[in-house]
Order: sequence, then structure tokens, then C-alpha cells
Amino acid sequence: MVEKVIEKIFISEWFSPVLIVLIWLFADRLTARVLSRVLESALNKFVFKNTDLTPIELATRQKRVNTLRKLAIDVLRVILFAVALLMFLDSLGINIMPALTGLGLAGLAISLAAQNLLRDFLNGFIAILEDHFAVGDVVTIAGRSGVVEKFTLRATYLKDLDGNHIIVPNGMIGEVINATKHWSQAQIKVGVSYHADIKKALAVMKEVAESLAKDFPEKILELTDVHGILEFEHSAIILRALIKTAPGEQWFVGREYRLRLKEAFDREGINIPFPQMDVWVKETPFSKDQKINA
Repeated sequence: MVEKVIEKIFISEWFSPVLIVLIWLFADRLTARVLSRVLESALNKFVFKNTDLTPIELATRQKRVNTLRKLAIDVLRVILFAVALLMFLDSLGINIMPALTGLGLAGLAISLAAQNLLRDFLNGFIAILEDHFAVGDVVTIAGRSGVVEKFTLRATYLKDLDGNHIIVPNGMIGEVINATKHWSQAQIKVGVSYHADIKKALAVMKEVAESLAKDFPEKILELTDVHGILEFEHSAIILRALIKTAPGEQWFVGREYRLRLKEAFDREGINIPFPQMDVWVKETPFSKDQKINA
């Protein structure tokens, strides 16, 4: 009889902690899966309530929704873990009130010592609140450029063209250059010979841009603004075209435009010169008394 009572007490003491752990594991998975869908549905209804948005605006807002959803889930999972940990300690008979008081004092001391960490969280919160960038944007932060692969309140994770994984603490976020925000622009500079027909070259640039816009209407937003002479260089006259594109499409449009422009210039006989230098040799006659030693 005594053994059964002791066994029941032992089971009851360990049943609660095990149950708390199991509930936490279940809730954590539920947060990661089900809550992800719930948040996405709620954010979509809130963000996309305006049905007059353009496809580009929809894509931009979708990136922000994905970033907000991931951030909200991460924060909720951390809170859930903290609550489960306190309940687990309480179920083991550990008085958590002194622990909470100690954590408060420790938190104050840590906050004074970890000012950089607090700055990271504050800057991260401001960046997401003001929508400086979202996951999928191409940005330059703290002198490092790349695609935003992940964003947390502590750090921003970039991947550059060389495949390098870059972690930028949010406390280092100062000036942010976002190359894929709302719309982008391809800037094309080309040099032509001083003997070329400039008006003809500008007309060819305009024609190439119009044909490109017809072939890629989803990438080019507005007709190209072909400027006149931008500057004079040593061996060429520099002309420029600006093409307004969808976010992130400026690099493709720029490459395709340069290829077509080179082919069009070749057909029209417009020369793209390479750097040249004229060397003038001035001969100085030798004096009568000067001898040349062989």
C-alpha cells in the first residue's frame, strides 16, 4: 500500500513537467505551421485590401508580408519558450519568483553591458516598422551589398554575387540603399566617335529602347528617356539612356539593351571608339658642336 502511494506521488511529480514539455513541443509546431497560415491570411487581408494595386505594388507588399510573418512567428516562439520554461521550473517545485526577481536585476545589468545588442533590436524594429527593406530586396547596408535572405530583430543576412553569406548587425544599419524598392532604373552610357552623326545615334538608341519595351512590357515601366550629349571624353562623346524598370529588372534590361544597341550601331555604321592617344614627335636639330656617339 505504501509503495503504491509513493509510486503515485512519484508519477504525479513527474507527470506535470513531462506534460508541459509535450504541450510546448506541440504549441511550437502549431505556431510554426498553423499560425503561419493564419498570420499570412490576416496580413494579406490587411495589406491587400486595396484592389487597385499594380502588380509591382502587389509584389512589394507580398515581400513585406513574408518578412513580417516570419518575424512575428520568431518572436511568438521565443515568448512561448520563455513561458514554458517558467512553468516547467514551477512544476519541479522551484520557486520562480526569486528567479524572476533575479532575472530582472540581471536583465538590468545585461542591458547596461549589452548596449550594442539593444541597439540591434531597436534598429531592427525601426527598419521593419518603416519598411526600409524586406526579404528578397537587393540592398547596400554598411558598405556591403547583396540580396536580403533573412531578417531578424538582431541582424540582417545578405548573400552577395560571389555567394558570400554576410551577417550585418542591425545596429550597423545607417544609410540603406535599396535597389529594388517600388521601381528601378537602368542607366546606359555609350561612347560614340567624334566623327559620328550624333542625332542619328540618338535616334538609334530610341528605336532600340522602343523595340525592347515591346518585347518585355512586364519589365519596362516607361518609355526610355534618351538624353543628348552627356560629356566629352578624350576619345568619345558620351550619350546616355535611362530606362525605368520593374524592381530588380534593371540589370537584365541593361544587358539586353547594350547587346541590341551594339548590333544596331554596327548595322548603321556608328563607331564605338576605344581609347586612343595621338603622339606628336618634335625633332630638335643638333648644334654644330654636338656629336652623336655611336
